[in-house]
Amino acid sequence: MMKLLLSGAYVLLGFVQLFAIADYFGGGFFSMMWAFFLTYIPLVGSVFGVLGAHQEWGWELWQALMLFFWYIPVMGVVFLVGLFEEDG
Repeated sequence: MMKLLLSGAYVLLGFVQLFAIADYFGGGFFSMMWAFFLTYIPLVGSVFGVLGAHQEWGWELWQALMLFFWYIPVMGVVFLVGLFEEDG
């Protein structure tokens, strides 16, 4: 069940990022082509997603950063937990 929920959230976030990037590039066919290409490139897609949400949709910068860069603090916590985990 959790895998299904997380997969759905990943796909939903991907669509939000896709449309944010397309709007950043002006909308239209070629914007969607660029957006399809850039959306799933790590960091690059997130940067353009933030730009689209902030500049085109009028979101606050912190909101766009929280949506598109959520994985960086999560990876940091996982890394720190892994440092203190004992083997065996």
